[in-house]
Amino acid sequence: MTIFKAKNAIKTILLATETGSRPLVAMSQRTVAAAAAAIAAIFLIAGPAQELTAGEAVRGSGAASAGLSEYLNRGESAFRAAMELDNSDPEAARDHYRKAIMNFELITREGGIRNGELYYNIGNAWFRLGDTGRAILNYRRAALYRPGDRNLAQNLEFARSRRSSSIEAAERDRVFKTLFFLHYDIPSRIRLAIFIVSFALAWAAATAYLFFRKSWVRSLIIVSAISCAVFFASLAVERSGWTRKPPGVMIADGAIARKGDAETYQPTFTEPLSPGTEFRLVERRADWWQIELEDGTRCWVPSNAGELVVNW
Repeated sequence: MTIFKAKNAIKTILLATETGSRPLVAMSQRTVAAAAAAIAAIFLIAGPAQELTAGEAVRGSGAASAGLSEYLNRGESAFRAAMELDNSDPEAARDHYRKAIMNFELITREGGIRNGELYYNIGNAWFRLGDTGRAILNYRRAALYRPGDRNLAQNLEFARSRRSSSIEAAERDRVFKTLFFLHYDIPSRIRLAIFIVSFALAWAAATAYLFFRKSWVRSLIIVSAISCAVFFASLAVERSGWTRKPPGVMIADGAIARKGDAETYQPTFTEPLSPGTEFRLVERRADWWQIELEDGTRCWVPSNAGELVVNW
C-alpha cells in the first residue's frame, strides 16, 4: 500500500509537468525528480514495509525452499513442544529446545537466510536453555532486521541483566550517547530514509530558489542541508565502526582475558569474562582476538571464546 501511494504521487507530479500546471512549469526536470524522490521516501518512512516472516523468507529462497521449509516446521514444532513441557518435564523441554535451535540454524547455514524472526526464535531458545551468551548474540542479530521491535529490545535487556558480571560503559560513551541521541536511538534504516528525504528536498529547494526568491525557500535549503549532513555523517560513522571494529559477544564459559595473545600472558582481570559480555573486535592474530570492552579496556581472548554479530 505504501509503495503504491508513492508511485501514484510520483505519477501525479510528472503528469502535472506534462500538462503545464503553473507551479511546476517554472521548475526544471531536476526539481521534479528530486521532489518525486522526496515524496516517495516520505511515504516509505510513514509506512515502512514489514519484514518477511521466517516462513515467507524460506518460501522465497528458491529451489532449496522445500528442504528449508521442513527444517522450519521441525524447529517450530520442537519449540512449541518445549514450551508445553517447560513446567512438567524440564529435561524433555531442553531436548526440544536443542532440536529447535539445530533446525533454525540449519536454515541460516544451508539456506543463507538472514531473518529477524529466525534469529529471535534462536535467541529465545538459547535463553530458555540458560545460555545467556548465545541468547544475546542472536538477539543482537535479530535487531539488525527488527530495529523497532519492543519485545526484542526487552528480551535483549533482560538477557543482559542475567549476566553473572557486567562491564559498565565508559563515562565518555554514556555522555556521547546522550549528546548524539539521534545517532544512537534512531535505527539506521530510518536515518537512511531521513537522509534521502533531506538530500532530495535540498536539491528541490535550491532549484526552486532560482525562480522563487522567498525567504522560506532559503530556510528550507539550510535546514535540509544540515539534516542531510548530520544523517550522512551518522551513517558513515556507523558503517566505519562496523567495518573497523565489528561487534561481538562472548559465548564461552570461563574465558580468561589476557594481556597478550598467548596463555603465558597475565590475565587482565581477576575473574573470567562472563558469557554475554559484548565487545568490539580490534585485531585478529592466529587463534587470538584482541577485543575492546564497553569500558574501553582492551584484552586478548581465544578466538573460539566469542562470536561476531555479523559472521557471514
